[in-house]
Amino acid sequence: MGRFDRRARTAMLVGALAMFFALDVSFLLSMAGMPFVADSLGQAIIDVLPGWISIPLIELLHQWAKILLVVGVVALFLIDGAATGYLAGSRRRDSAVIALGLLPWVAAYGLARIFSPERIEPTTSLIDAAAGAATFLVALAFILPSATARDEIASSPTRRRALLGFAGLAAIVALAALPVSRIAGFGASALGNAPTTARRLRSRVEIPAADPAVDALPGITPRITANEDHYVVDTTLVKPRVDVAEWRLDIKGEVESPFALTYDQLLDLEAVEQVHTLECISNYVGGELISTAVWTGVPLRDLLDRARVKPTAYDVVFTSVDGYTDSIPIAKAMEDRTLVAYLMNGKTVPQEHGFPARMLVPNIYGMKNVKWIRTIDVVNYDFLGYWMQQGWSDSAIVNTNSRIDVPGRNVKWTGGEVTIGGIAFAGSRGISKVEVSTDGGKTFTQATLETPPGALTWRRWIFKWTPPASGTVKLVVRSTDGTGNTETPIGRAPYPDGATGYESADVNVQRG
Repeated sequence: MGRFDRRARTAMLVGALAMFFALDVSFLLSMAGMPFVADSLGQAIIDVLPGWISIPLIELLHQWAKILLVVGVVALFLIDGAATGYLAGSRRRDSAVIALGLLPWVAAYGLARIFSPERIEPTTSLIDAAAGAATFLVALAFILPSATARDEIASSPTRRRALLGFAGLAAIVALAALPVSRIAGFGASALGNAPTTARRLRSRVEIPAADPAVDALPGITPRITANEDHYVVDTTLVKPRVDVAEWRLDIKGEVESPFALTYDQLLDLEAVEQVHTLECISNYVGGELISTAVWTGVPLRDLLDRARVKPTAYDVVFTSVDGYTDSIPIAKAMEDRTLVAYLMNGKTVPQEHGFPARMLVPNIYGMKNVKWIRTIDVVNYDFLGYWMQQGWSDSAIVNTNSRIDVPGRNVKWTGGEVTIGGIAFAGSRGISKVEVSTDGGKTFTQATLETPPGALTWRRWIFKWTPPASGTVKLVVRSTDGTGNTETPIGRAPYPDGATGYESADVNVQRG
């Protein structure tokens, strides 16, 4: 019995390792533009989950939800590999071994095709799944006999031929689909050919100089977020890869003259620069799902004026390449600072931020700033987008909020003043005042504000503080927007209208 147990454990370990190797191959293929198989299956799970399940998970885990989902999917693959190894190392039929080994790969492709057809390109998904399955069966066929040499069943030529035969079939499927996909150079060439400057810039943004006292503060948030540091939150695990040679932006619906633009035609239109802060509606008080960039794009009003909007217009609906939808009222769409943006900090909008173009809408949370924009559809009714159907806010107006960036949890005080600093944001309303409390919210004193980089951005602040000799101090911050309204102290979770409440931090002061 002990010998069998050892053999079974070895076979399970070999199966899991073979699956891990196959996932590595799948992941490497994803670097060429194919969807990673774990992402494909995870995406199908996201799209099929009802709101009463997905919303509590987002509330509980927010930005970790997707990471844990992918980890869970990878774990399922490894468990399947271990189970397949166990069957292959025991006296089980070859058909059962092959069926179990193919199960996660077939499920990833099939479920993605059923539940996420607009998000995942079918041919590339098939290549990735077939290549992964072939790799797994080949690895199992070659490694398992050596690892379980005492097991005549595991090392039988018949079993190896069966595994290799199905592996070869999977490889043929992957190779047959490869020419159809045109995946070689896909996305890379599209991104590489895109310009890094606007062709016709109507207005250029002038960012006021930073306050040296704020800029030099270690740990303070940069005024402008680098592209690679900008927060990313999507409903998709598989980011769309758009071929700009085929991409079109359709403006249609309740308009007199619908039309479509190619990427080059969009770039030929007069553009504007705009410094704009985006915040996710699922951002918690003091959270990091907020960033600021310099965007370049075409005012949406210019496109709608050209299309000649009918008097019956009510909402403007944005649809992404991957099928994601959201909408804004027609009046919001006609504001001069609502943009179809194609440059981010002077560079082509990166894939994860919406290449080739995305929406930028002032004063509302990021979910309505649709990425990978494909259609702009004017409708005569109140359209509810993806997250609105899950119960999230339709107006999605940004709540006034503040954050403490520095100091950290522990302060070594050697005498003199300690600088407290952070950011405050209230959408297009702006920030007129920030106040800091060093006694747990009993009293507040006004902080020093830096000139904001733009009218639609966060504003950095600092406060000079002389701490006690030692002990724990509770710092609290609150801000007032440009209309004179101070943020509410009532703490609420992000769902459904965005988080509210004062940001606080407990600081341990130690005599240095």
